[in-house]
Amino acid sequence: RLSGICGSDQAVIEGRASLYLSSLTSAPFVPGHEIVATVTAGEERGRRVVVEPALGCCARAIDPPCADCREGRRALCRAVTEGSLAAGLQIGFCRETGGGWSEGLVSHRSQLHAVPDDLDDEDAVLVEPLACALHAARRADLRPAASTAVIGAGTIGLLTIRALRYRHPDATIAAIAKHRGQELEARRAGADHVCAPGRLHLEGARITGARRLVGHGGRELLLGGFDAVLDCVGSGASVEAAVAAVRPRGAVVLFGMPERVSVDLAPAWLREVEIRGAYGYEGDFKEALELARSIRPGRLVAHGFKLRDFRRALDEARRARRAGRVKTVFDLRSSA
Repeated sequence: RLSGICGSDQAVIEGRASLYLSSLTSAPFVPGHEIVATVTAGEERGRRVVVEPALGCCARAIDPPCADCREGRRALCRAVTEGSLAAGLQIGFCRETGGGWSEGLVSHRSQLHAVPDDLDDEDAVLVEPLACALHAARRADLRPAASTAVIGAGTIGLLTIRALRYRHPDATIAAIAKHRGQELEARRAGADHVCAPGRLHLEGARITGARRLVGHGGRELLLGGFDAVLDCVGSGASVEAAVAAVRPRGAVVLFGMPERVSVDLAPAWLREVEIRGAYGYEGDFKEALELARSIRPGRLVAHGFKLRDFRRALDEARRARRAGRVKTVFDLRSSA
């Protein structure tokens, strides 16, 4: 029905993705892991579903499951190159499943979550990234009344702000946004403060009461800082900004898929900053579906394209971040 264009998809297409991931995929694969679809075979036939794309032990017919799958952490499956399927972290990166950017794909029934009748397709297609955002908010592990900054205000950044506000209503949330449309959406999502990337440390000092230092080459550092910073961009500049803006023994959560970058980690070493990854989900889809019914994230969907217009769709996905409506999708409903 609909499948989103994710930043990780774009990174792969543009050659910016880490080569570390190459052994965890199988080519040729069809991209697309943000998916709302209609089931065409099996017991769920005719049902509208969102797909949980992680290809864990259950989907691979591996029994007994690995330690992570046994604990519900299918996105961290230790057997993603084994079992009844070719290598692939998830649907959209496995040659045998297909992906969302197609007229059909194969999924295990354990990966399907029924979409409530009152949830539009445009809302449902964002359930997967919303589940990821809820997981990232959990990984931040904020204490009551904590301060946090979210770097990036694309789809993932905006959903992260929503997830943080949902999980931590008393938190102080600062958002880092490049464009005016993103600033408006960040405030709508629940950010208390919004600033441009170059003002993170200046505003961080004001918000948290930290002392801001400027060293050689204009390198900024906060003595004090946010309890946690969630990086939803994954560039060298964003990671460096995050580790320099968090308090001693605070946490930097890497949520946006990191590119191959060079990063000065001296602030993380000097102030014992904990750097955490946030990938996938841990039983978050049910909660994401309920939250989607409340916040209606489909308003972020900017444009729907037919598969034949994939070049235009990818170009639009690059441009759409400048507006408040930031998600570009493939619309397959005419062929569903």
